[in-house]
Amino acid sequence: MSVEAMFEFKRGAFFSGQLNYRIANNHFSMRAYNAFHSMRCFSFNVTEEDLQAIYMAVSPIMEWKEKYDKNDFILDGFGWSIRYCHNGTEVKSRGYEDYPHNYKKVIGEIQECMEILCKKYAADQYREDEAEQRRQL
Repeated sequence: MSVEAMFEFKRGAFFSGQLNYRIANNHFSMRAYNAFHSMRCFSFNVTEEDLQAIYMAVSPIMEWKEKYDKNDFILDGFGWSIRYCHNGTEVKSRGYEDYPHNYKKVIGEIQECMEILCKKYAADQYREDEAEQRRQL
């Protein structure tokens, strides 16, 4: 039986690397792929307070369209998706080579929220140089 995620945040491109964050049943995981394959992965439990902090970061997405896509034939373009579903609230949006006007600001705040959680719950594995790479993606 699969567990539906309460939160999913993915971004990147196949060759240049991808980051995937997921929370299901209050369990957080972060995986890095392709160009980021050597980056540490994280796995830990989060609290309701942490989920509320994530909600505050994703709430501006309620104003975004559900899908942003330039429809160009690009083989290794940059894609992203985000979904938050908790306590009756659902926020979701995704895109491929297209973005809402405030994408960088909002995604930067969500990424910072992920960094805070990783540093809080996995401080012994957390490396600031890797965090900077994740922030730059």
